[in-house]
Amino acid sequence: MTTTFNHITVLKKETIDNLFPSESLLSCLKNKNEKELFFLDATLGGAGHALYLIDSFAQREELKNYQLNLIAIDRDLEAIQYAENLLNAKKNEFQNFNFKIFHDNFMNSQDLLSAHFPGQKFHGVYADLGVSSPQLDKSDRGFSFLQEGPVDMRMDCTQTLTAKDVLLTYSEKELVKIFFDYGEEPKSKKLAQCIVMDRSKGLLPVNNIKELAAYMKRVLAYPSNSRSHPATRAFQALRIEVNSELESIETLLNSIPQFVHDFGKAAFISFHSLEDRLVKRAMRNWQSGKMAKEKAEKQNDFNLPLHIQLCLYDNRKATFGKETPRGGIIPTEAEIANNSRSRSARLRCFEFHRTSENSNV
Repeated sequence: MTTTFNHITVLKKETIDNLFPSESLLSCLKNKNEKELFFLDATLGGAGHALYLIDSFAQREELKNYQLNLIAIDRDLEAIQYAENLLNAKKNEFQNFNFKIFHDNFMNSQDLLSAHFPGQKFHGVYADLGVSSPQLDKSDRGFSFLQEGPVDMRMDCTQTLTAKDVLLTYSEKELVKIFFDYGEEPKSKKLAQCIVMDRSKGLLPVNNIKELAAYMKRVLAYPSNSRSHPATRAFQALRIEVNSELESIETLLNSIPQFVHDFGKAAFISFHSLEDRLVKRAMRNWQSGKMAKEKAEKQNDFNLPLHIQLCLYDNRKATFGKETPRGGIIPTEAEIANNSRSRSARLRCFEFHRTSENSNV
């Protein structure tokens, strides 16, 4: 059993503060005589955000008569074991709290929620899309080129595909695509050509992550005064491919409007431009109603809440809600000083509600 999971939670206060129920949501629940709030933590990790949510919930006078139900998902069994102990302890001290954890990819959120909580709308959803510090710091996970370890990079160690498999089996064309699309590596073609040529000769170092980083440094031949390690972009690309990260994020984002309560909120922390681009695009689609209209028109799918259907089809300028604050939130200088890995983080939040330019509802 994992006893330590040393991870500093990024943008913890900002995320949870922006997720708390609005007066509009509480008024809606009061009118329906509902006394339970459901939150989805799509990336449980070491439970940093979850614990802050529970503590904040317990301190809010306006929430004292509500039950907090936390549904959590994570791909990492070590993280789940650690977080479960913390949440059990918290449950013992706070009676108005229940939780359930799923070992899964958050791209399956909608199916999980439909199966285990049919018909339930969630009042808050959040996800930290970055790699956790324990994954980066543990040499046997193979994420970091700063220490010896296998060429692995799996967030979920029960899956089969590893970074070593990608390097040994992908074609040159496939390697060029992932290095360019997922790493934005300018020398993607050169790197892919060398990998394919050297692996055919048995010269590609695929058993040690530090040796692989040194190999990429030689191949890419960037100036010695580069601000980051030359292999950084290629390593990011391999990690994204192994874990289907962007596909998972996009699938989660596409499903969000299906299970979030009216006046519910969603928050996502991204750590590089590829992640943030997906989140920003999704929120713009939600704000314009574009995603929902296209889905309903294409599939004749009316699983959307009735008020949203009516809003979308009665008014072409309809919206699911708005990003608040627009442009997102970045860490303070104090947080960056305390945790340098937070420097690239950006939090984007969205509140769902029925509005349009021609409606006061």
